[in-house]
Amino acid sequence: MVTRLRRLLVVCSLVVSLAAPVFADERADLWNADLRALQTQLEDVHPRFSGCGLPAELRQEFAAVAAKVNTLTDAQIVVELQRLLARVGDGHTLVWPFGMQRGALQRLPLGLWQFEEGLYVVRADDAALVGHRVTRIGALSADDALAKLEPFISHDNEQQFRWAAPLYLTFTDFLVAIGATSDRNAVALQLDDGRDVQLASVPVRAQDLETKLTAPPAPFVAAPYLARRDEKFRSQTLASGALYVQVNAIDDDGPRTLDAFARELRPLLAKTDRAILDLRLDNGGEASKANELLESLIAFDVRGGHIAVLTSRMTFSAAQTLATRLDEWTNAIFIGEATGSRPNHYGNERPFRLPGSGVRGTISSGFNQPVTARDERTTIAPDVAVPMRAADYFRGADPVLAAASHALSRR
Repeated sequence: MVTRLRRLLVVCSLVVSLAAPVFADERADLWNADLRALQTQLEDVHPRFSGCGLPAELRQEFAAVAAKVNTLTDAQIVVELQRLLARVGDGHTLVWPFGMQRGALQRLPLGLWQFEEGLYVVRADDAALVGHRVTRIGALSADDALAKLEPFISHDNEQQFRWAAPLYLTFTDFLVAIGATSDRNAVALQLDDGRDVQLASVPVRAQDLETKLTAPPAPFVAAPYLARRDEKFRSQTLASGALYVQVNAIDDDGPRTLDAFARELRPLLAKTDRAILDLRLDNGGEASKANELLESLIAFDVRGGHIAVLTSRMTFSAAQTLATRLDEWTNAIFIGEATGSRPNHYGNERPFRLPGSGVRGTISSGFNQPVTARDERTTIAPDVAVPMRAADYFRGADPVLAAASHALSRR
């Protein structure tokens, strides 16, 4: 009986040893097919490459990843795919960090944000972490971790990197890639009060991801513009008499259209000589939907009205297009942070889904030139710079709006 059992174990071991290379080869074939599909889609869709193909250097990087798929985990390959797309050099060409069938990523259960004073926890399952500055992530200082992430993050400019990087610092597979940790399942954070906090990672889910600045839980109270971030657009007349217009998306809000909202603003604009357009939370949408709003503000400017445009690192894509046109065609003053897109930028993203792994993402399909080809700026810099400070955020202050009200009162 023992001899027969030993023979059975030997046969089973032989079967496993023979089958393993087959499974490895099938997995390599799957990923290599996905790499080819991604390369083909880049060449077909992105305006930089359509007609001339990928540059030799980028082709070589695709080949280098293909050559080592059997030495990488599925999640590590997804991280490499994102690194390849970041090499394209625009903020719309990227891998979505969720929804794949192979290579599912892990994340830490918290939200981070880069303020003037450093990297802070703005959201966490453990409320005791909120409001604290992160000094180390695993083996790296917070500053070193941010610097090492740069090659992995798709971005138009430095401002978009500052917006996106804190989110990627919560993805443990990216932390492994930059050498902050060797364990994707748990990472230690060091806080400004000296605490070392061990956090276990959880699977990435689309509904958990939020790249906007998220209002923290009690006892902190967010500024009103953050508290109303779920509204796509709204207006109110301030105590100063200025009309405040918050547009958080260049999009319709259900049955209410942005076009109709812009027409509703006209009688309100007729009652004042000061208007504040808040684009700080506006990541874009469909640029043409802002045409009526643009016309209303130009008409207001022509008749002598004064406009302040509030921008931040999150002013991106179609919101950038609107900001660029206002910068060129009106006398608006810009207040806050520099914008997160270039005035002329790649966009009009087209979604893709790789057949084998199910990895999804977007590729820019057009080049947006809102005004002129001669605009080579990497951002719109504010006329009045107001940095985002943790001290203001956690006490619910809004120094950008205060600066705009002050600037308009002097005009």
